[in-house]
Amino acid sequence: MANEHATNKLVLDRRRFIKLSAAAGGVLFLGAGATACAPAGNGNGNGGRAGYAGDAVVTGLASLIHSAPFFIAEAEGFYEEENLRIEHIQFPGGLDAVRGVESGIGLGTTSTIPVFIAAQSGLDIKIIGNVYTAASVDFITVPDSPINTIEDVRGKTVGVSAPGSNSTYFAERTLREAGLIPGEDVELVAVGSASDSWTVASQGVIDVAWSASPLSEIIDAESGRKVIWRSRDFVTEWSDTCLVATGDFVDEHAEALRAWKRAIGKGMDLISTDLERASEIYGRAIEIAPEIAFEALANSQDFYSLVLTEAQIDAVIAAGREQGQITRDPDVDAIVLKDFA
Repeated sequence: MANEHATNKLVLDRRRFIKLSAAAGGVLFLGAGATACAPAGNGNGNGGRAGYAGDAVVTGLASLIHSAPFFIAEAEGFYEEENLRIEHIQFPGGLDAVRGVESGIGLGTTSTIPVFIAAQSGLDIKIIGNVYTAASVDFITVPDSPINTIEDVRGKTVGVSAPGSNSTYFAERTLREAGLIPGEDVELVAVGSASDSWTVASQGVIDVAWSASPLSEIIDAESGRKVIWRSRDFVTEWSDTCLVATGDFVDEHAEALRAWKRAIGKGMDLISTDLERASEIYGRAIEIAPEIAFEALANSQDFYSLVLTEAQIDAVIAAGREQGQITRDPDVDAIVLKDFA
């Protein structure tokens, strides 16, 4: 196992993941891998509360709306209040993020389905809380399109990222629930990222693009867009992203994880109670105008929660099985730590 961790660490080093800090409001530096995690000192005037210093993986940190509470927790001093010095590391996708956590970083947030996929492969990964509870994929088109509802896409083309992706799953599921048969009534076209999807839609190559916040709101501000449907209108029970840690990390740093959850929870509370302040922080962190950040957070305000329900877990597992990514019943009690989640 030690050799495996060393190999994974070298892979991470070569990828040179971007480290971001909400306090700085942007990129700190291009790191050559993750820094070592160590207990923080107790001399910061918080009564000697045990602390922690280290890195935390955040999938889609600079590009997806679920990351907002992490930026807020740092910028508003919620980490400091808990005697935490956490530096966020951006990972591009869910499985990469899970591998990053398991390779030595120890904690982070990732898409929820990949946690069960990784556990099926034998990785020691645990869910300790929820983050974003909405199905995050939206389907949009140009403002002057004659398409106005999901029913209007009969005979049309809809962009998805790639086969087996979340965008493909939600496109297929929502179309079926609307009475349309993917591949027969509607052609799904693999077009890559959300930004690539919008590019080909705006050029008329496809009729509808897949997207997600805050990109959708950025597009609206720059050129206008029409939301045809949101996956969350059809999928009401879901865990899009969750908090994770390795089993060893939980054993060694349980109190630090609880402190981290409290800090993130305060970030979520700010989004609920002071959207203007939350938008200012989030917009500065990912370098978008505060009014765009405000719209993005307003569209997602009701979907931040640390609580993970059985219905959400069941929905995620069912989606993974439907896509062939989860091939046997997972040991949910071993993966989801109910004392945390």
